[in-house]
Amino acid sequence: MPNYKIINSEANPLYAQSTTPYLQGAVNGQIYDITTGSIDVAANGFLLVQLNIPAETNKTVYIIRLAGGATVNTRLDILRNAAFSGSGTAITPHNNNWSYLDSSTCTAKYSNSASDTTSGGELMITLIQNGGQMLVAFDGRLVIPSSSTERQFYIRIKNDTNQVNSCSLSLAYWEK
Repeated sequence: MPNYKIINSEANPLYAQSTTPYLQGAVNGQIYDITTGSIDVAANGFLLVQLNIPAETNKTVYIIRLAGGATVNTRLDILRNAAFSGSGTAITPHNNNWSYLDSSTCTAKYSNSASDTTSGGELMITLIQNGGQMLVAFDGRLVIPSSSTERQFYIRIKNDTNQVNSCSLSLAYWEK
């Protein structure tokens, strides 16, 4: 039965605690963000992002949020264990708790190309975006456990138009 007579005083204050599971992860310096920034993607081109989880890290990675946007139509695919050809451009994972160093065990990179250089992987999710902002809240439901082999969380954005499209992608994850 609910208690409708909550008593609160200076001597006995009422406290509330967030139920967001990754709040403590942020306090402990375990939450990281990566971003491509704003990038012009060629007509029918691709923006590819790879988060690499090295083998034997003894860390589990929880995907929290994917955010980004585009000025016009795009298709977003999420794959597991895919890669792109070429070296790409490194992305530094930044710790969300500024008291901690940017020392993620994961590495990240992106590629902006006229053609899809994706190889391998398994398609998990596809989203169509009609331009504007995009937010996919996984809230840690995508879990990548430590393994004896490297693992990749891979995002492929296709510019679905015949004009240049300004795109961006940011990813938040928890290393625990």
